[in-house]
Amino acid sequence: MTAGAAIRPAEPPDADAIAAVHCRAWRETYAGILPGAMIEGLTEAEAQARWQRDIADPDVAVFVGETAAGVVGFVSAKPSDEPEAGFDGILDTLYLLAAAQGTGLGRRLTEAAAAALADGGFREMGVVVHADNPALGFYEAMGGRRVMERTRLHRGHMCPEVLLSWPLPLT
Repeated sequence: MTAGAAIRPAEPPDADAIAAVHCRAWRETYAGILPGAMIEGLTEAEAQARWQRDIADPDVAVFVGETAAGVVGFVSAKPSDEPEAGFDGILDTLYLLAAAQGTGLGRRLTEAAAAALADGGFREMGVVVHADNPALGFYEAMGGRRVMERTRLHRGHMCPEVLLSWPLPLT
């Protein structure tokens, strides 16, 4: 599915495709981890509004992974809103459809986000991951080091989280 996937900066017309991947990947990833009502609570309309806003925001770098079939994954990075964790940039989102996982696309998208942060003068990239998300192993395999653990209210539910970080640029 992702053989020859291209990575490029997102453009305003990509917001709908990114929103569709976001919602589908959210459901694929968190089924059995989060309560069903929480999973179904993310609507495509909400996601579309978010991605229209983030793509237009010069402080947010958004990249898509695209095949001939369309967008199969995306990543976003921005200044960190986690001052207690000690990283100044954050990998805010990384979502891939299940069929695109394990192909190297997630690594390439993460590297694109890290490069954008490094080019913007950021020194450290962090990420916040639900403690039961299988992607936690992916981030650790990419060299992310755990900087803290916490439980936080998210979409009306208490969620255990792990915060990881990498020095920039990635090596």
